[in-house]
Amino acid sequence: MKLTVSPAIFEMFPELQIAVAVLKGVDNATPHPEIADLLRTEEMYCRSIFSEIKPSEHPKIDCWRKAYTKFGSGSHYRCSIEALVKRVAKGGVLPSVNNLVDIYNLISLKYVMPVGGEDLKKIKGDVELAFATGEEHFTAIDAKEDDPPQKGEIVYVDGNNDVLCRRFNWREADKSKLTEQTSSAIIYLEGISPSNDIETKEAMQDFVGYVEKFCGGSVELFLVNKNFPVFTFAS
Repeated sequence: MKLTVSPAIFEMFPELQIAVAVLKGVDNATPHPEIADLLRTEEMYCRSIFSEIKPSEHPKIDCWRKAYTKFGSGSHYRCSIEALVKRVAKGGVLPSVNNLVDIYNLISLKYVMPVGGEDLKKIKGDVELAFATGEEHFTAIDAKEDDPPQKGEIVYVDGNNDVLCRRFNWREADKSKLTEQTSSAIIYLEGISPSNDIETKEAMQDFVGYVEKFCGGSVELFLVNKNFPVFTFAS
């Protein structure tokens, strides 16, 4: 199995780097109250930061607004980290979903970076980050109808022409969502300027540390960038 980033993506975003973790044999079902405690701590820290600055003014959120405009999604859509920060900054408490989702949410808040993931067993064939043709299939989490992407959107898509996530990190697919039954997963942590590869790798290492502590299993780590746009791993 492999993950490929289309050359056209790097032509538009040459600074893009994606830290990737491939998880195998994880326990995503056993509850760990400590994860919720860690998430509450990051929520408190987030509120303190964004009491002084609007989410849209933070450089690590503004860069995604500009990226969305660049590939044609404009101001109607917000990246996952902006949506997360806005919810928390207004006093919201993130509900517990499952271990992996809760961990990547706390990492997202801590580093102000988008993190997402897919259940590997639900993906067909290889995965590519590419510009959508408009002929792909997509059903969002908790949605009932197919909502295909618009031509030119940046999407993660599998070998079955099913979109796994739209607009980089805006909306996850119901098909490959992480559940308590997930035992193998692929996690993406996306960085564009002002984030650099060192910070991106540090954030992913932090994520992996929590996974190893609470979920067990094995981990393979990769960094995808313009010099290394493809990596292969055992499915």
